[in-house]
Amino acid sequence: MRSAIAIAAGGGGDAVSAAMLASARPELGIAAIMSYSWDRFMIDPSPGPRVRGDFDGLIDRGGVAEIPPTAALRIGQSTLPRLAGAIDRPLLLIEADEGAVGLSALIARAATAFDADGIVVIDVGGDILAEGHEVGLRSPLADSLALAAAVRTGIDTRVVVAGIGMDGELSAAEAAERLDKLHANQLPDLTPRDAAPFESIWAWHPSEANALLAAAAAGWRGVVECQRNAAVELTDASIGVYEVDARQLVDASLAAVLTGTTSLAEAEQLLRDRRAGRSELDVERQRAAGDRAKVRMPGPETLAVIDEYAADACERGVTALTVRRVAEMVSAIAPEATDALRALLAQHRPDSFRPPLYRVSSPDASGE
Repeated sequence: MRSAIAIAAGGGGDAVSAAMLASARPELGIAAIMSYSWDRFMIDPSPGPRVRGDFDGLIDRGGVAEIPPTAALRIGQSTLPRLAGAIDRPLLLIEADEGAVGLSALIARAATAFDADGIVVIDVGGDILAEGHEVGLRSPLADSLALAAAVRTGIDTRVVVAGIGMDGELSAAEAAERLDKLHANQLPDLTPRDAAPFESIWAWHPSEANALLAAAAAGWRGVVECQRNAAVELTDASIGVYEVDARQLVDASLAAVLTGTTSLAEAEQLLRDRRAGRSELDVERQRAAGDRAKVRMPGPETLAVIDEYAADACERGVTALTVRRVAEMVSAIAPEATDALRALLAQHRPDSFRPPLYRVSSPDASGE
């Protein structure tokens, strides 16, 4: 394979890990990275992924939109322009409005523009492996649609999965069973050297799963509490990287029903039908309708709330909280509130505030 287009299957956070893998594994030949602009509520309150018409300042690359650092959403915020200035690969916009059929054509145009003869679909956490029945599965739409579209191109496609369990969706046992069933090939583990060039990104980027993978690669070990009170244990197994056969995965996952879709709405409905009426976009729509009123700007009194919660978490065996979990806990779930929270913690709790984590136990306990 001469060169490849990396598909960040889950969006902006996976784009960071795609950049890390592009640097750490030059044999993947990654020439450019494609990502959804599909940020969580605390960054972009608009439900679902954005399209090029939502942006100003994009660059056309043969029918594919490249996101430069100067681009911006017309309404709301996207993490992608800032990320584009922090990585050394072109960052291209995934557009999902025409389903797997339209996205497949878009990926093919990207391959032509960058003279690539391969695709590498990258997922952190492992929900791309899901069959659909898993109890913890919350957000399979982006990953499944990206996988279906990539394979539909007919271009040689590889699927690389890292940070198994970091998204808190598939349990370790479920993920291990799926990897075994798919005859996954284990690639070299990630190392502190691989993570170091991207360390500064976590001072502002809100991703949890990818941040946890980076923390694990940097050497952090312990139990980390994430949003919605989920707990993820960072171990030596957390830095594993696996490759699975793309076609086999499509046939044995939720992506199978999406390959012929021509709109995002159609893809969403098909997965809703497969998942007893559940859709992550419905959750986003509900939050957009009601949660914005719950946002609070942090102040000095916020520190006491965090200190009390951190002490309790430590007693429960938790090593650290994600910054997103801290923001959720104190309702700092909007860009301006989260930025204020980060500044507050950096000034008043510098020993604990270690982006992407907020340490609640001693350094010895973290394995740092």
